[in-house]
Amino acid sequence: MILFRADYLRDTATRIFQAAGADPEPTSILVDHLIAANLAGHDSHGVQHIPGYVRAVQEGRVQPNAAPVVLRETPVSALVDGQFTFGQISARVGTEVAIAKAKSAGVAAVGVVRCTHIGRLGTYSTLAAEQGVVLMVTIGAMLPATAPFGGRKPVFGTNPFSFGFPAADRPDVMIDFATSTIAAGKVMLAQAKRESVPPGCLLDQDGNPTTDPKALSNGGMLLPFGGHKGSALATLAALLSQVLVPAAETGGGQLQTGTFIVGIDAGIFREKSKVEAETDEVIDQIKAIPPASGFAEVMVSGEPELRTADRRRQEGIPIPEDTWAAIVATAHGLGVAIPTAT
Repeated sequence: MILFRADYLRDTATRIFQAAGADPEPTSILVDHLIAANLAGHDSHGVQHIPGYVRAVQEGRVQPNAAPVVLRETPVSALVDGQFTFGQISARVGTEVAIAKAKSAGVAAVGVVRCTHIGRLGTYSTLAAEQGVVLMVTIGAMLPATAPFGGRKPVFGTNPFSFGFPAADRPDVMIDFATSTIAAGKVMLAQAKRESVPPGCLLDQDGNPTTDPKALSNGGMLLPFGGHKGSALATLAALLSQVLVPAAETGGGQLQTGTFIVGIDAGIFREKSKVEAETDEVIDQIKAIPPASGFAEVMVSGEPELRTADRRRQEGIPIPEDTWAAIVATAHGLGVAIPTAT
């Protein structure tokens, strides 16, 4: 592993994406998203995606400077066309529309179509909670990545969900999870680090349990977390973001999954400050529980990410050697000189 300062990675990623043809504004949003994921400890959604995103631009699967537009809307809903720009741009626009409509009408439902990989979902729920809006975002697909409960062939993507809930003096609550036992990006990260994945996460191409991360790219599959419960949530994610949201209908021939976002103004039923204050009380009750054996304390969803970010801002962000080599090769392929890291 190599440790890098966040600013160094941000500068390097910015140089690469601008050399690939992205304008400064979309580059800034995308790079901030990637670095924030690394800072939060979710390296599976961070700079390791740089080579893949650049290839997608070069192959025409991503239009880096396209501007998302609203196709149709009502006071409480909107359908956003991402126009195949970076998914982080499309999902942010969809989130901002959901926030604005929730603040105006109390609730809002937003679908995003023609949307590429949107990265870490917690970014969007955090953005909403900071503005006093409860938010759920999910993206689901029928892809050959995750087996359904009781199956030996894949049918789902990782079909994640994220929720944000505003607090008062406590940090906002942020919940973010894949419905597979492990995210596909974390399998990629384990492969880059030359490590095994935990038991119970993967099946090989023949449906046999394995801990070898290479199995996923060799015809293997992920498993749903919690057995039938994770499988049910994966089904819900697909229905919301691929059926309710007309992803395939508007996909233009490309494989699409769609993004579904629901925003609720935290003051929809009573004064927002009371909701946020009681959120603090709920958090306090949870954290007052004595820790189980092997744990130093009870933490609330979103708290580990905040602590990891504080630590990594001081100590640096660890990047596997193989991941960094791929980033450097991508930069050199674009004629980008990588400054020496300190």
